[in-house]
Formats: sequence, structure tokens, C-alpha cells
Amino acid sequence: MRSLFIFALFALFIGQACKKEVKTEHGYRFFNHTNKGGAKPEAGQGVSMHIYVYVGDSLFISTRKNNQGNPSEFTIPESKELPAKVPPVYDAVLLMSEGDSASIYAPLDSMELSTLPESLRNNKEVRYDLVLMKIVSKEEIQKKQDDARAEMEAEQMRMQEEQKNAPATIERGKKEIEPLMQKTLAEYKASKLGDRLKKTPSGLEYVILEQGAGEAIKDGDRISTHYYGMLKSDGKLFDDSFSRGMSAPFAVGQLVPGFNEGMKLLNRGGKAILFIPTALGYGEAGAGDRIPPGSDLVFYIEMGQ
Repeated sequence: MRSLFIFALFALFIGQACKKEVKTEHGYRFFNHTNKGGAKPEAGQGVSMHIYVYVGDSLFISTRKNNQGNPSEFTIPESKELPAKVPPVYDAVLLMSEGDSASIYAPLDSMELSTLPESLRNNKEVRYDLVLMKIVSKEEIQKKQDDARAEMEAEQMRMQEEQKNAPATIERGKKEIEPLMQKTLAEYKASKLGDRLKKTPSGLEYVILEQGAGEAIKDGDRISTHYYGMLKSDGKLFDDSFSRGMSAPFAVGQLVPGFNEGMKLLNRGGKAILFIPTALGYGEAGAGDRIPPGSDLVFYIEMGQ
């Protein structure tokens, strides 16, 4: 028992030591909760971090919520590149090691306070809770920049090609996709789709038209997508890409749940028809004038390469 008591006191002491307040170079209050003592990032390097921004107990920004669960990646600027008001995260990251968790507090000025809800204007500080996942080398940063540039150039070429083929795409939407959707919806309502119709545990129903020969689709992918969406109740079209002659560059994970789930059932190049219940669509809120509250939806989706 005595050894357990001593161990508990020791753990408490270490915990308090880790949370010792430090005043940063630019006057912010900083607490390192872990102090793992590993590699520390330097200006010019990149870091991968989870960031949570609080005013009082209210969470305003979260990388897990706002970045599809992925940490944010950014390059630490050189001191000469810093703005007049140095961001608190800049000071914090230079005091952290890989794997560290920390908090840094910054005062709220009158302009910032005026943008907050009335109930939060008695707070004097904003808190940033940070987790430094890893340090990213300059070479990795350069590669990501090169990859992003190549992806942007490829996207521009794809759009130019689609613009040339726009008249044929519009015609295809009218003569091929619309009849296919109306026929499939009629078969669905008459229970004639048989074994072609599948259902996931979430309640999404779907028919795979072509699985696709490309890579499997996953959250975070950005992929050009043709779609045709209509109401399940009466087959009325509410939106489609074919009438515009251009596919849409969707990011998987940022659409309604049923659409996200349906995309991930396919590989690149795949095609499917999705029957999305309202709970996996726009719910009781609906979407504008075209999708009434509580609407079940039907989508044709066609994934790019």
C-alpha cells in the first residue's frame, strides 16, 4: 500500500510539472501536458497537428470535425515571414516535440469579442489545444507541393476535355441516364430488382452497374463525379451534372452520408444507383426548394478515374 501511495504522489507531481505554465516569446500562456522530449520542429519544416479552438467551454474549430478527421498540415514560417500579430500556434509548435499535447492561451481583443455570441463575451482568452502528430521534412513538403501542382494541371486538362465533350454529355443525360433512372425507380417500387438490389447496415440501398477497374474509393479522395439525383416519391429531377456537361470534383466524406457511403462501395470508374433514405440524406431540414423535408432520394453516380 505504501509503495502505491508513493507512486500516486510521484504521478501527481509529474502531472503538475508537465502542466507548468510557460510564457512564450510573444507573451502567450503555454502549457505542455506531456513533454515527451523527442524531436522538435524548426522554422521551414512542416508539422502535422490536431488543433481544437475553444472560447470558454465552446469548441469553435476542430481538425477532427472540420478536416474529415485528418490533422492539419502546415509549414512553420521563418521569423521574418511572421505577421505583426504572431499566431499563438506558431509559438506553441516551437515548444513542442513529436507526440506532445499542449494548450496555449491568447487574449481576445475587442474586435474578436464583438464577433462572439453574447453569452461568451465575458471570456478574456481563446484556448488552442494542440497535438503534434509528426514533423514533416522539407523534402516531403516539396513533394506534396509538386503533387498538388500536378493534380491541379491534370484537373485543368480534364475540364478542358469535358468542355469539348459537353454537348455529347448533355445528350447522354437526356437519352441514356434519365430513362435508366426512371426505369430503375419503377422496378424498385414494383420489387423487381431482385438480387441486384443490395442494402448496407446503415439503410442505404444500391445497385452496382459497374464496379470500376480503378483504385478503391476512400474518405478524403477528390474525384470527378457525374450524378443524377431525383426524388424517390415521384421521380422528379432536382439536380444533375449531365445537363451542365461537366462532372463535379467531389471530396469523399464531405457530402450527405448516403452519397459518401455509396461512393466508397465503388472503385474509380464505377457506376451505381443509390436509394438514400432521408436519414442518410438531407433529413427533416430538406435542401432548398427542390428537396422537401423528409425526402428519400435516388442517385445515379459515375466515378471518374
